Amino acid sequence: MNAPRISIVVLNWNGYADTLACLDSLQALTYPNFDVIVVDNGSSDDSLVHLRSYVAPYPLTLLETGHNLGYAGGNNVGTRRALELGAGFVLVLNNDTVVAPDLLERLFDAAQRNPDAGVFSARIYYFDEPEKVWFDGAHWNSAALQLEWPGQGAEARTLDMSDHDTDYACGAALFFRAEVARQIGLLDEAFFLVWEEVDWCFRAREAGWRNLVVPTAKIWHRIGVSFGSESSPLRVYFSVRNQLLWFQRHAAITARLRLGARSLRKLVPVFVLGQGNESWHKRWFWAMRDYALAWLGRGNRLQYLVTRRAIMDYVHGRFGDCPEVVRAWSKAWAQRGAA
Repeated sequence: MNAPRISIVVLNWNGYADTLACLDSLQALTYPNFDVIVVDNGSSDDSLVHLRSYVAPYPLTLLETGHNLGYAGGNNVGTRRALELGAGFVLVLNNDTVVAPDLLERLFDAAQRNPDAGVFSARIYYFDEPEKVWFDGAHWNSAALQLEWPGQGAEARTLDMSDHDTDYACGAALFFRAEVARQIGLLDEAFFLVWEEVDWCFRAREAGWRNLVVPTAKIWHRIGVSFGSESSPLRVYFSVRNQLLWFQRHAAITARLRLGARSLRKLVPVFVLGQGNESWHKRWFWAMRDYALAWLGRGNRLQYLVTRRAIMDYVHGRFGDCPEVVRAWSKAWAQRGAA
């Protein structure tokens, strides 16, 4: 078998335990010509101590960015190195995953079968429910103004095992021809986190490449690790702001206008008269205070506040990393959940 070089890029940010488990799983890969590039994205824990001492049976490069460049920026550092090293294919792989031993063969074989496809995704399973599928492709629903994920939550045995088109390949296991990156460029670092791989895959499609899911290529993913939770203020901020940016670039004008109207409605806080044993006058006073603080961008309505901040940052063209207040809101939100 002609086995071109495949570079695997694994991004670490304060998650060395997951990263080491991922690197351990790569030891079982049976593809004969691959290397691994670990990018530490400015970790503040003991990640570098553990990563510098890790001994792998495959070629391993550790790159240190010195500060957090986000998913897009950190993976771009690794992808650039892969291209410099002459990789024929690159696999951007989340550090909170483990892989099947034949993953690279399955992805490479799909590329051989489909020369008009440039971007590929593995079928991604829930780590804690290893027979249940988390990602098996995505479809953009312009009527509903959202991405949909057919097959999510299904048992693998109920799904088709043939390669199939997808509107984008999931960034947890993003496999692509080096030629595609050289043609369209790398991930847009304005996104920082979330929607960046959707943007990149749509750019690849606009350049004439198909995106495919390869169901026989399998990984298992710990969902939401990098955010603490899929519903955390940090996740909400990037999802809301970056969705608006993606719409600006790829959606039809009618869809952009509809999303704009929906976003304007989200800027208006809801007046809530709380329940309790206090008098009606006290409850009215606290409700009015809470409502006024929300209008001022303050108070305890974290989901509203972060959504408002995301929309306003988009309007003012503030992209890249989130403001520090969003991380503070996420910390407060996590503490509420632990209480």
